[in-house]
Amino acid sequence: MTQFLTQDSPIPPYMAFPRFLLDKDGLSETAKILYTVLLDRARLSQKNDGWSDEQGHVFIFFPIKSLAETMHKSEMSIKTALSALEKENLIVRRRQGAGFPNRIYIKYPLEALAQTDRNLSVRQTDSCPTDGTKTVSVTERKLSSSNKEKNNMKRTNTESKDERTAYGSYQNVFLSVEELISLQKVVPHYQEYIEKLSSYMASSGKQYSNHAATIRSWVLRDHPAPVKRTYECKEDESL
Repeated sequence: MTQFLTQDSPIPPYMAFPRFLLDKDGLSETAKILYTVLLDRARLSQKNDGWSDEQGHVFIFFPIKSLAETMHKSEMSIKTALSALEKENLIVRRRQGAGFPNRIYIKYPLEALAQTDRNLSVRQTDSCPTDGTKTVSVTERKLSSSNKEKNNMKRTNTESKDERTAYGSYQNVFLSVEELISLQKVVPHYQEYIEKLSSYMASSGKQYSNHAATIRSWVLRDHPAPVKRTYECKEDESL
């Protein structure tokens, strides 16, 4: 027996399907659902101690037989899907020795953090009204569009300059995808600096115009470049 969803209906347990998987045409549906299952299990590892290695990377244990039972697939289908996810660099499997299941590390593309509902097509956003609004006909949209052009242009110019995502415990450190990738390359413990900046701004009320530049300046302050010494001397001088 099923029933219609209402505004007050409780939502049954669900798994979050990452939006970036919709663009992974090279992955089968089985592989995409498998990644969702692994990601859901990894969220539990994040919340519990003892499920990260020396580098702080979270891992899970999920034997192939258990995965096959969970997804109602054959073990061969699971093995094929795992190999496909490894090929896409979305998981890493590490052997733990005879008789022990592999450690599975879940990975994700950095650009996926910046994906939002803005990635919906124009047709989808036009035909799906937001909360509390009514669907507007195409004719009415055309008639009112001329009155909104100026406001839309201003808004577009502002949004195109800076599309950043919030990070940190207090969601107050804003970084673009490019800035995040750059920090990851040059700052080994960039996540610690993001948390440090987030906590400092929340506690002090201080604001910075460029959070990526602030993190870089803090890194240089904490780890100054070593002074190069020269041991050369002129002909008449001795060391």
